[in-house]
Amino acid sequence: MTERSESIDRHSTPLRVALVLDRFEGGPARAALTAALALDAEAYAHTVVSAEAGGLDAWAQESGVEVVRAAGPRALEQALGGGAYDIVHTHEGTAGRLAAARVGVARVVHTWYSPPAPTLAERRAARHTDVFLAVGARTASRALRLGLAAPERLRAIWPAVDLPNLASTRTRARRILGLPLGAQVVGGIGPAHGTRRPDVFARAIARLPGGVYGVWADGDGGPAARLPGRLSRRLTERLGGERLMWLGRRDDIADLLPGFDVLVMTGRHEGVPYAAVQAAAAGVPLVATVAPSGPDIILAGETGLLTAPGDPGQLADAVAYLLDNPAEARRMSRAALTRVADRCSPRSLSVILHAVYRESSSHFDCM
Repeated sequence: MTERSESIDRHSTPLRVALVLDRFEGGPARAALTAALALDAEAYAHTVVSAEAGGLDAWAQESGVEVVRAAGPRALEQALGGGAYDIVHTHEGTAGRLAAARVGVARVVHTWYSPPAPTLAERRAARHTDVFLAVGARTASRALRLGLAAPERLRAIWPAVDLPNLASTRTRARRILGLPLGAQVVGGIGPAHGTRRPDVFARAIARLPGGVYGVWADGDGGPAARLPGRLSRRLTERLGGERLMWLGRRDDIADLLPGFDVLVMTGRHEGVPYAAVQAAAAGVPLVATVAPSGPDIILAGETGLLTAPGDPGQLADAVAYLLDNPAEARRMSRAALTRVADRCSPRSLSVILHAVYRESSSHFDCM
């Protein structure tokens, strides 16, 4: 245990924890707050520190969690300094960890939601991090291979999702989407750009029969009705604009999910996507590319189907199989729900966080 970590034991409860993010919205932010709220409120007092306003600010404040703005290194130091916090738990980037180290915060915890990059900034921040949490076994494995974290200071986790709050109906979801109940709908979730590969999604939909719709919703922020790029625009136009729907930013992902017949994940550098856990809870079958932690949630042929990255033909074939074989799709979706129910419960992650916040890192090993 480090000298900084030992000092926590001398603090009386509640421990003051700062959750540091660039923007307080999207899957990582939702998972962070869900897990925080599952901890004993008499033992922990949480504050969200973010650079920009986000869609989850209101939820935090309604839950009794203060939200503080701090944009830039100096503002972060001011927000985290002065003995304001016993623990800083960062959920993105390196700035929060470096600021916490400069002002002498007793314990610094960091969560990687996707495989870390071997940058100089990451290596520097890693030296000032007491405990690492990695979403997905492959994310944890990459961190170990890069030498960013010692095994005794690293734990693989799953995102916390409040499963009981995901109840919605197919009829209601289709009404929100403006699609008939009888249509077959393939969903995609996430920022419609870059590594999420919306172009692969669009090309796969173009290969499917005319009665299949593709709906992409951005659950992480961004302007409404934003199209992901010239390629997908051309595909949308070629399909008459009727079978590809780019919804832009949505705050009602949990309400939309029951309207999907299949959820596809085309990302190249994912951890365990929050939306995939939500989909499993909603009974929606999963198809994913073999991104770093895709196999954590999808066991091929058991809890969903896996395809090669960047291959719209394989993706279309996998989706068509599930649409054409509803009994198999239901079997896989039930198995996926069983797989995530315990691992992703807020209570399960709160137990890990309690150990990480209160105990020596030698009390746990990498999963």
